[in-house]
Amino acid sequence: MRTALPYILSVWLMAFTHAFAEDPKPGDIVTSSLSMKLAYIPPGQFTMGSPDTEPGRTTNEKQSKEIIHKGFLMSVTEVTQKQWREVMENNPSFFKGDGFPVEHITWHEAMEFCRRLSDKEKKTFRLPTGTEWEYACRAGTTTVYNTGLTLAALSKSGWFNQNSGNRSHPVGLKQPNAWGLYDMHGNVSEWCAYHTDTFKTDSKLVNQEIEEGRDLRGGSWGLTISDCRSASRHRNHGRFRYFDLGLRVLCEMP
Repeated sequence: MRTALPYILSVWLMAFTHAFAEDPKPGDIVTSSLSMKLAYIPPGQFTMGSPDTEPGRTTNEKQSKEIIHKGFLMSVTEVTQKQWREVMENNPSFFKGDGFPVEHITWHEAMEFCRRLSDKEKKTFRLPTGTEWEYACRAGTTTVYNTGLTLAALSKSGWFNQNSGNRSHPVGLKQPNAWGLYDMHGNVSEWCAYHTDTFKTDSKLVNQEIEEGRDLRGGSWGLTISDCRSASRHRNHGRFRYFDLGLRVLCEMP
């Protein structure tokens, strides 16, 4: 007998080119009308942050037990320039190429992309929170990188300052994590929602970006191995742009 969850999923995802036929498993893929692949990220719990002994650790990585109460879909790769252009009708990127990640975007532009994508797909797309991002990045792992502990492990999964040639690369060329997500380490840093940020642009949120900043996760092609750790987190104000700043989107489940 079918359970309620896959039935709801199959109805909700009917507009996608593929729907889950059975109970969804971590890493199961659906494809949007823009040919954006999204992987199912299951609910669960994990330890966020890093232990005191982790090389490269900073003081903002205090460990905490976190619970993800509801599964969600996350784009398998960083948003590409082709996908960005189809939604935003422009391409601000410095390193051009349809299959390259979009970059040189502000947090506000990333939020606008999510709003327009939601309108096109008739589903709720948004930036992941820092907690959701790290949970998806780790994919059940507790190591420095989702592929292991060492420089060699990072080299398998990410582009960083020692192997990138000082530029971004097409998405999906490195090894994915256990839930099928590519480039969670390196390539371009990914804007995240700050705590409970929504699509609002009221003065409180605008002031917050000046006082506290917006979260960036994953490191980038120009950053060090420490910056690309699963627990590493950076911040910048929402109007900042640089040619290693991009995004990955989350799609909410019904």
